[in-house]
Amino acid sequence: MSAILFRGMISPARTAALTLQLTLLATGAAPAVADDPAVAFDFARTAECRELDPAEFPELYAGEKAIECTLRLSVNLISGSANRIEELRVEMTDPDRRLRVLSFSPQTKLESEYADNIEWTKTTESGQSLGMSLGGELPTPVGGVIAHITPTASTGLTEREVITEKQCRVAPKQTVIAAGTVDEAHGVFFKLRPSPQSTLEGMHEFTVRLIVPENWRGDALRVTCTATGTAKVLWVKQHKTWARTAAETALYLAGDAQARQAARRYVTQ
Repeated sequence: MSAILFRGMISPARTAALTLQLTLLATGAAPAVADDPAVAFDFARTAECRELDPAEFPELYAGEKAIECTLRLSVNLISGSANRIEELRVEMTDPDRRLRVLSFSPQTKLESEYADNIEWTKTTESGQSLGMSLGGELPTPVGGVIAHITPTASTGLTEREVITEKQCRVAPKQTVIAAGTVDEAHGVFFKLRPSPQSTLEGMHEFTVRLIVPENWRGDALRVTCTATGTAKVLWVKQHKTWARTAAETALYLAGDAQARQAARRYVTQ
């Protein structure tokens, strides 16, 4: 009787497995895999800024000046496979919108896996020949028989033509660095992608030139670093965030000891 009652019912273990699968599909979460990368970001919490020559920037208005700061970012692969990291994104923004981006480096960069442009050559060969044959019947005095004599005259004409086409094509390139402004030029972003000639792991430098008030001595930028890739969740590939770090970096004007002390207090409080 009990066998009849439970026939067709799903076992508790099977129910739990189905529930887990549905949860993973709904949330996009996936159990950790051995080669899933674990990434750590490291950057300074304070940065010195140098004032630039205003004569080099005619776009500055009265009461403004230009400064330059450099952020050095260390990307450390703690475990897993670096091949699973498809992109690093670094954002430097001013939440208070007091600083305006003038320029930045590095800028968008394309690279090719080929050392030079691609040359393509096509050779076409064609030939022609011409032949003729002349014939007829000639009477002969031998026994009153008409001999079928077919004298032939033939001529042959052969022509050979070779056509060579040569093209030079620009080698395809991929984006390895993409950069631009965000939040109406009150911030900047950098996207880094791996290539055969570069790696995402290691030290990276990002330089930003900012327009600030003439009496500027210090401020802060919010730095956000993200490592992303693709993970398979129940046969479906989904976007995956491997690591994310966000913190504020205090800026101070070079040579201003008080501003430097204030920057240090700001990031330690």
